[in-house]
Amino acid sequence: MSMDKWIEIDVEAVKNNLQEVNSWIDKKARLIAVVKANAYGHGAEETARILCQNGVDFLAVSFFYEAMELRKAGIDTNILVFSPVINEEEAREAIQNQLTLTITSDDDRDLLQRVCDALNCQARVHVKIDTGLGRFGLNEEDFLRVCQKISSSEYMYMEGIYTHTADPSSPAYTDRQFEQFMQVVNRLEQAGMVIPIKHIANSAVFLRSPHMHLDAVRIGTLLSGQHPVGNFPKRLQLQDPYTFKSRIISVRTLPRGSFLGYYRTFKLKSAAQIAVIPVGFHDGLALEVANKPVGFIDMVKKLVKIVLGYLNWTSLDLNIKVRGQNYPIRGKVFMQMALLEIPAGVEVRVGDEVELPVRKTLASSSISRIYLQNREAARMV
Repeated sequence: MSMDKWIEIDVEAVKNNLQEVNSWIDKKARLIAVVKANAYGHGAEETARILCQNGVDFLAVSFFYEAMELRKAGIDTNILVFSPVINEEEAREAIQNQLTLTITSDDDRDLLQRVCDALNCQARVHVKIDTGLGRFGLNEEDFLRVCQKISSSEYMYMEGIYTHTADPSSPAYTDRQFEQFMQVVNRLEQAGMVIPIKHIANSAVFLRSPHMHLDAVRIGTLLSGQHPVGNFPKRLQLQDPYTFKSRIISVRTLPRGSFLGYYRTFKLKSAAQIAVIPVGFHDGLALEVANKPVGFIDMVKKLVKIVLGYLNWTSLDLNIKVRGQNYPIRGKVFMQMALLEIPAGVEVRVGDEVELPVRKTLASSSISRIYLQNREAARMV
């Protein structure tokens, strides 16, 4: 197992974040802990195990394969899969492993019904309505018809109904989504259907709108130690469990005027020590999410950042912490390495441990995670 790079996860920080979330949940609601995308970079299997050992009894992931990885790791609690299964093989394995499945269309319902009939086995399902995200889900017109079919099925148990909010920056739009969702819920209840778990709140809605907690809240970002983007009336006392670490593998002194990296994008203004770190964009360093700007102001901000980066504006430097001090990455980040400028005369050696600003959700899942109890005992997975 390579130890030139690794990620440390503070177990006590995970527990703290769980306690903070639990302290704010409406007493009538239960927590659905979201551990999708490798638990936001923290390692899904071990993070799920920590959460379950500390009272969590319901998890959620995006995809069938994520849920099966948890089952194979011995996680036997309830797991909701947000995306629908797409064929009979997946449906069969999911039902046999007692996963809670999402129905987003009548085709989804028909697939699960066929497999349930063949297995002579019940499936627990949550039905999703699309109220404005546009990803997937039933529209209001089809919802009642599909739910009636599920309700009349011998082998399908409609445990829940939910939707996803679309715009955390717009409370007014979220309110409209909530109103639409509750209209559907009311229609189902008027038709005599009982749905034990109704849920709409993600981390942002959870903080901003306590009346939307309903029967359950879906929390991932807050458990990972971060607040969602935006201003909230309530902020929790969160701790970031995640630290990406590596070691210096080479140090040498280069004279003033030396160029660094491909295309000679940086020139030393004075003699300096150049340390090599075995971490590059293959591992997630210097990667950014490249979505379309959200409005004109966001576009201007992105353009300004690009221009200032081209001009080597120091406030935009990526910094790596060595012996408690931050030093800038210089030149283009390589696929598997990066160069670090350290002033001449500063003590630094090959093998020194460093901390890197690798975004947790972009860090490769192949990198070893070490789980620390009170920063003393470590366990590698």
